[in-house]
Amino acid sequence: MTPRLIWRCVAMNVMMTIEYRGEFAMRMVNTLLGPLISLLVWLTVSEQGVRLPYDRDQFITYYLLLSLVSMLTATWLGAYLAAAIRQGDLSPWLLRPVPYIVNDIGNNAGEKVIKLVLLCPMVGLVAVFLRASLPSDPRAWLLFTISLPLAAAVAFLLDFVIGSLAFWIQDVWGLIRVKALVGGFLAGQWVPLALFPARFQGLLQIQPFRYTLSFPLEVLTGHLTPAALAYGFAWQVGYCVGLWACYRLVWHYGLRAYAATGA
Repeated sequence: MTPRLIWRCVAMNVMMTIEYRGEFAMRMVNTLLGPLISLLVWLTVSEQGVRLPYDRDQFITYYLLLSLVSMLTATWLGAYLAAAIRQGDLSPWLLRPVPYIVNDIGNNAGEKVIKLVLLCPMVGLVAVFLRASLPSDPRAWLLFTISLPLAAAVAFLLDFVIGSLAFWIQDVWGLIRVKALVGGFLAGQWVPLALFPARFQGLLQIQPFRYTLSFPLEVLTGHLTPAALAYGFAWQVGYCVGLWACYRLVWHYGLRAYAATGA
């Protein structure tokens, strides 16, 4: 796997995505509306005098950038990979001198390039409307930009490993649906993890879904202490390494099972 191969796959998928720019623009509107509605709800709650872990600026930072972070860390390849394994469409890729995962990386990154161009102006308009006061500390933004690709890697590899289980499981759609439901809840997409009861915080901080979405936003809101930041980055890197090892292991033995079926 080389950067040149990945770049070519990304460029190819960018051109394919441009053909459906209208559809993707509507998707980005939908991506923005969900967090915006949640933001208005929590701002209303905070104005009623309810004590919450976040102040107004932190809520705006969290939910305003939630749409961007959720888009940049999103992954959708698990179902397609499972279908390719089940239907035998994986076979032509095995004859190429390029690992199959390179194609999925290119597809994932290529679509996000176009989505980013479409979503950023929308987020900017909402920020102006809300008179958002985003963090001014450059260190927070630097740590955010480091945590964001790590979060995308954790989400991507987790989805790829689940999709690869189709080598042995006839239908992985159930697992994919459970991951989407549980992941959205535990990643902080619906409710910030800081709002959960204190007795659950220990478990929430070590589960993998936090590091696919919530952690970059927590970094930027300034809600974490230096020790918590170091702890969080250690978990994020650990999940990247562990999931990569799982991918290599599952793919190695999965291809044997795939070949054994005569696909």
